[in-house]
Amino acid sequence: MLLPLPAEAHFSYSDPRVVHIAENEAGQIAVFIRMPAPLALLPADWQGVEETRIPPFGTRTADEILLNPQTLRDEEQAFHRRLSGGMTIWINGLQQSFTVGRTRLWPDADRPTFGTMKSASKTLDRQASQEPLPYFDATLDIEFLLPQGDLDAPIRITSDLGATFQVMDKFGTVVKLHRDTGTETRAMLGILDARFDGLVSPFQRFTSIAWIGAEHIYLGFDHLAMILLIAIAAKSWRQALLWASAFTVGHVVTLAAGLYGYAPHAAWFIPSVELLIVLSIVASGAAIALKLPHVMNWPTLFIIGLIHGYGFAAAASVALFAGDVDVLGLLAFALGLELCQLAVYVALLPIIYVLDQTLKSNELRWRMPVALVLAAAAGVSVIQQLMEVTGFSVA
Repeated sequence: MLLPLPAEAHFSYSDPRVVHIAENEAGQIAVFIRMPAPLALLPADWQGVEETRIPPFGTRTADEILLNPQTLRDEEQAFHRRLSGGMTIWINGLQQSFTVGRTRLWPDADRPTFGTMKSASKTLDRQASQEPLPYFDATLDIEFLLPQGDLDAPIRITSDLGATFQVMDKFGTVVKLHRDTGTETRAMLGILDARFDGLVSPFQRFTSIAWIGAEHIYLGFDHLAMILLIAIAAKSWRQALLWASAFTVGHVVTLAAGLYGYAPHAAWFIPSVELLIVLSIVASGAAIALKLPHVMNWPTLFIIGLIHGYGFAAAASVALFAGDVDVLGLLAFALGLELCQLAVYVALLPIIYVLDQTLKSNELRWRMPVALVLAAAAGVSVIQQLMEVTGFSVA
């Protein structure tokens, strides 16, 4: 049966943890971090939906658990120990000492932008809400200060916060190192462990961003599934490449539009795009399985590409650009996407050709179950997203 789960059991992993490393005006190295407040404050043995304790610094009311900014100020030493306890920073192979600087607590829906080092620093200067916030819907911004260090040297930053939480395998972190020569980015899932070599050349930075673009293809089920559906729906190599081009043109258009701010900024937009992406896979898989060839065509794939492009933009705006878009970085990211997508087609189309030659008597026989499996997998994802939104789960 369906049972409601208490909202305080989880924190959201839809938005990644964002980390900036830069030199401030005082000549110190500043590390700015935005993360869900529960990730920073919950103990390592937190039991999620089975937990009955009141979390650290929290207070329970009749309806929910609250996090009071005044409580964090009253217990500042314990608060700062918890923030810094799970963080380690190395510069040039030497572990660094650091202190906790400014902190700000925000309701998730009202937090200011944090995508660039400049906006992150300004966010920590702003007057935050002084009202108690729902504990598991709060965002925490933190500033760590290192008295000295060389940003051109090799740098490593790690954190074991949340290492024991089941949600961590889906939780993303983006780390941006701001050097005089430009911004370098690392993105990862799971616990934080970001390494930067010494000062890199513009070519190395270009290839690094392109690789991150490629990762968004081969690490994402939704984009791989759409590529596979296009490949198996096409009747020829030429048609597959034509449809792939329509999909590519569509998602490049909205990728650029999203990165340059031509997209709604409301909280509902990205979840809606993610839902539309998986629904597009369900619909495409069903069309192939039901032998509706007129559904899969150039205009349809262009529209689906537009939807997927906003999904790429959502990831890239946080991971790489977020208000500081440069044309070269955008080209590198898009090139990585397209080269990885092309590599998938190069691998798939010969396999499809062999299957078609082997099963000449009924070449649709193998395509139908493949399309159904992909549609069903996407359908499960839709159900999971709806259950997360409504707070229900199968028990």
